Amino acid sequence: MSSPPITKPDWDAVRDEVTSHLQNLIRLETVNPPGNETLVANYLKGAIASVRLESHILEDVNNRGNFVARLKGNGNGKPLLLMAHADVVSVEADKWTHGPFSGDIIDGMIWGRGAVDTKNLVASELMVMLMLARQGATLNRDLIFCVFADEEAGGKHGATWMWDNHRELIDAEFAINEGGGQALDIGGKRFYVCQTGEKGGARMRVTASAAPGHASVPRDDTAMLRMGHALTTLSTHQFPTILTASVELMLKTLANALDTETKALVDDILTEPTWEKLSQLPMDELTLMMLRAITRNTAVPTIIHGGHRINVIPGEVVCDVDGRVLPDQKPDTFVAEVRALLGNAVTVEEIGSNSSGIEAAPDSPLYDTISTVMGDVDPGAAVMPYLVSGGTDARSVPGIKVYGFNPASYSPTEMNGAHNHDERVSVDNLLFATRSLYEIVTRYCEAH
Repeated sequence: MSSPPITKPDWDAVRDEVTSHLQNLIRLETVNPPGNETLVANYLKGAIASVRLESHILEDVNNRGNFVARLKGNGNGKPLLLMAHADVVSVEADKWTHGPFSGDIIDGMIWGRGAVDTKNLVASELMVMLMLARQGATLNRDLIFCVFADEEAGGKHGATWMWDNHRELIDAEFAINEGGGQALDIGGKRFYVCQTGEKGGARMRVTASAAPGHASVPRDDTAMLRMGHALTTLSTHQFPTILTASVELMLKTLANALDTETKALVDDILTEPTWEKLSQLPMDELTLMMLRAITRNTAVPTIIHGGHRINVIPGEVVCDVDGRVLPDQKPDTFVAEVRALLGNAVTVEEIGSNSSGIEAAPDSPLYDTISTVMGDVDPGAAVMPYLVSGGTDARSVPGIKVYGFNPASYSPTEMNGAHNHDERVSVDNLLFATRSLYEIVTRYCEAH
């Protein structure tokens, strides 16, 4: 016997409720470190209890709670996982226009750390679970909602720990995660990017050493000078252009949707990719910056240490470098490439737990459902695959095909808010994401 048809929600009421949830989540300070994600887990447990769904809070470390809830389906398919993370990065409160944990609504924008990374996704996914549970929906597969701890620090106490120790609670065929969904207007047409892959890490430490001395007597060879040359070389070097499967399909999607001139340019790029050609695509500056980052391995200096007194020439200067590698590229090979580039004046060592990137090909019923839904909710728009330059929890659940898709037409202000001052998201975008995700989940879980 089939389940009764799902009654469509009252979207005005949904707007108010999901907005309230996001405000409340922002007000729970879960800066990592120390995290304290159990604050969010407890909040979610209370919300989910209102619709009588079973849920769990699991901690690897005290107060680092991971939250899981499940809406039971009829078992015709493997589960679909909705995933996000509860932790946020630190703030410099004095540089914010409004309080970073206020959750205030100013001119239609919800302010606070996590508003776009990713407590907005937590709120939207929570809302989808609540709506479906209230409607008494019986889907063709279980729907799992999991909010991880520790994503911003690599997921050791979150997704990685959950996958290693409680896989049975989160295992699924597909997952929807952060990392994609942004609307891009290119050549007069709107595209929503769906993250099908992400870069891996190749973090390294560059050390320059030379004889120390009194700063009143200049030297021709110092650790500072060696480091200066190394950083200039690293910051100005253009690493080779490499097209992954996701980016190739992204370009082909563009070519098929735009004019013949763009198609000809894309054909030329696919034959012999160079940044000079890629930079001619009809994209705005921010989109081109993104494209450059996802078509090469990168090494960006981020933290530098050196010296201990103003009147002493230091004997050693150290710089940590955030390296990122494309899928199918090996971190140690890239570190060796950087080592050869910088030469013998400095040493380069690999640090941290590095890994290659990942890709999930967009040849699936879920990806097709995402494309169909977005064409319906935003007529004329298309979905194209996308490789994210950073990392998400997707790398920690290797048995699941993960798509990053939190759809919205973010303004540049919203897009730049993640990890930045004055992070905020519009109420309209929060509702749009919630509505789109609801349609994607219900259509996929009813039809497949």
